[in-house]
Amino acid sequence: MKKISTNNEPLELSINKQYYVIDSLYLTEIKNEFLKANILPKDIRIEVFPYTDTPFALYKPNESTFDINQIIKVDYDEVVLEDFSFFSTDTGLIVFIAEDILVEFLKDFNYEDLVDSENELINEKYWKQIVSKFKSADTALVLANSENDFDGSGTYKITAKSS
Repeated sequence: MKKISTNNEPLELSINKQYYVIDSLYLTEIKNEFLKANILPKDIRIEVFPYTDTPFALYKPNESTFDINQIIKVDYDEVVLEDFSFFSTDTGLIVFIAEDILVEFLKDFNYEDLVDSENELINEKYWKQIVSKFKSADTALVLANSENDFDGSGTYKITAKSS
């Protein structure tokens, strides 16, 4: 199971953890607010993204394999604000981060370093370096792919795995 999905490869997640599913660019905004105001993770949605209804999703897997086709594109009028399975993305590069490591992960994360690669869309060496101190299933990275519903910027919903 890969920890980076660039061609719709499934991801390995822990079934006993909750994950933030968030555009990698938005992590910079969270990091800046943490450094400035020491915001608690439970207040991120309100304090960091007051003008965005779906800045990130919260996802708790029922099984360890996450299929990228569980991410489906939705129209904004389909969003249910109390349902945290919806998220928005501008870059199509999303990160799954276990809730319990968010603050520690943000300390080392730099969006510019992640996308700074001479011949690839992402800097996999940098990604592997920043996630090396965490358990394997604590983080994952997904790059949108036009071959499925998760094809780039927009609003998406994480759905249950189809049988």
